Amino acid sequence: MTEYHNPQEDPGSQKRLMMAFFLIFLGVMAWQYLTPKPPPPPQKQEAPQPAQSQSSSPAAPAVTAPRVDKGKHPAAVVPSTPLVPVKKAEGELETVIETKLYRITFTNRGGQVKSWVLKKEGHYLPDADVELVNPITAPVMGYPLSFFTYDKDKDLQKKLNEALYVPSATGPQKPPFSLSFEYSDGETLAKKKFTFDESYVISVETEVTSKGQKTQAYPEWPSGFGDDSKMLSSYAGEKLLWQQNKDIQRQAAQSGWFLTGKKSISNGATLNGPFQWAATADQYFTAAFMPYFPEDTALVTLHNQVEIAKDPEKPNEDKMKVSVLGLAVGSVRGSTRERLFVGPKSVDLLESATTPSSTDLRGILDYGMFGFISRPLFACLTWTYDHIVRNWGWAIAILTLVINLLLLPLRIQSIKSALKMQKIQPQIKVINEKYKRYTFKDTQRMAEKQKETQALMKSEGVNQLGGCFPMLLQMPFLFAFYSMLSNAFELRHANWLWVHDLSAADPWHVLPIIVVITMFLTQQSTPAGGMDPAQAKMMKYMTPIMIGGMTWVLPAGLGVYWAISNIIGYIQQTAVNRSAFGQQVRKTVEKRAKRKK
Repeated sequence: MTEYHNPQEDPGSQKRLMMAFFLIFLGVMAWQYLTPKPPPPPQKQEAPQPAQSQSSSPAAPAVTAPRVDKGKHPAAVVPSTPLVPVKKAEGELETVIETKLYRITFTNRGGQVKSWVLKKEGHYLPDADVELVNPITAPVMGYPLSFFTYDKDKDLQKKLNEALYVPSATGPQKPPFSLSFEYSDGETLAKKKFTFDESYVISVETEVTSKGQKTQAYPEWPSGFGDDSKMLSSYAGEKLLWQQNKDIQRQAAQSGWFLTGKKSISNGATLNGPFQWAATADQYFTAAFMPYFPEDTALVTLHNQVEIAKDPEKPNEDKMKVSVLGLAVGSVRGSTRERLFVGPKSVDLLESATTPSSTDLRGILDYGMFGFISRPLFACLTWTYDHIVRNWGWAIAILTLVINLLLLPLRIQSIKSALKMQKIQPQIKVINEKYKRYTFKDTQRMAEKQKETQALMKSEGVNQLGGCFPMLLQMPFLFAFYSMLSNAFELRHANWLWVHDLSAADPWHVLPIIVVITMFLTQQSTPAGGMDPAQAKMMKYMTPIMIGGMTWVLPAGLGVYWAISNIIGYIQQTAVNRSAFGQQVRKTVEKRAKRKK
């Protein structure tokens, strides 16, 4: 059973208190054993009942039996007066709030969300509506905007989320609009209020009191997103994210590599504020709570496992367990007031969703270590799409051409450096033969060898890093493109030629095949330099195959960039090989080969 920790309780003090009780108990037992019992009193008196200590966590009210004197009939039990008036609905009712962006269906059973549909008319979903309430996990783990409480038996939480609240309105409604829910059983009072406008942000206000005392009950989004239910692998993309001042944390269900991975998010763990925002997100959608009072806010992480069918089309056949992440965010003082963004992880939407503390949600997008390149790249890609061609695939192609033109001088330098390196191979070989009897432990001889090699390269105009540095400089662009395309909501279901979704793998694997072929041709036409022949042969065959395996499952948008870059690289290599300098190096190599025969 999951153990939930109240943020205002100190677990260490509880352990010390239990130890003190245990020691006191042992002392009392020893005292009773060693001390002789006094004679019984002439008349037995009833011991007074000890006062019950008040617990900080919600608990069921104690029921005391009426006192009955001997020889008298029991008096009639008079029910206690409720602390607050009872307020319950007689049946289940629904309220639907609809705008051009979404259609949210509330049920008064728990005052929670039954359906949250993002509409295709809202510009960001051009192909179809998206249901964000997961139909598989929500019935098991809870619906959006239900309550999380700290009572260990979950009696209070169950009552709050299953009770029939009295709604302020039912049926279809349109913003600007406020919807309230209220429930009371005479002892527990729960209130919820939601305010809607024409944006993806709503206002949330909740309060729960039990026996006249405010109780920590936090609004939660516990069960992931509905788009995950259509693809089993989507659950692995879920993350919990939060911002504390300027520090942004992003955590998946598991951390580490395949063999060293471990659970990084606990179920029911409480993190203390301040929180500018806290969100649960998958690859394309997010639900982000933005509290009005960050300092008083607590975040409860939710991590459960649910059995999901491997094939959504066959729900009753083979199943496997997947991790589902969620969170609850509320005020430790009992009354919660916050804003909630629920929508696509689009850059302009996240930047426009400002928290009460004047912080936007752009930190939800994780561009990785090359974010300083990814963000400008995406800005350029968006500009290309808006002003040149209204197709994301062709926009990627144009941006790829621009990047390769900017890197053209470096690529040519790299190719020429490799040709020069091949030209001076005989002299390099003489130097290696001269020092081959020395080992690396002989530092003086190795230093002399390095000095002679550098002098030779300098005299021939060869830059030792000229061959690899330009290539290494291109790698950040490749990684930046990958992280950008992995986060770009705009590429979701974007078409290009035969590709129906640039954010998914190429369905016909044409782009990975082009990457493999162009890489093989480029390596065939690239001088081997001083590389060992066996090693050079392995590189020519193994490298394209390995890269092809990587691109086989990568987003097709990245395949467009990689394939076009490889084609341009092959053209550049061929052009330099056919230049006067390339022909000169080629003749030198051919003459050298004839002399060896």
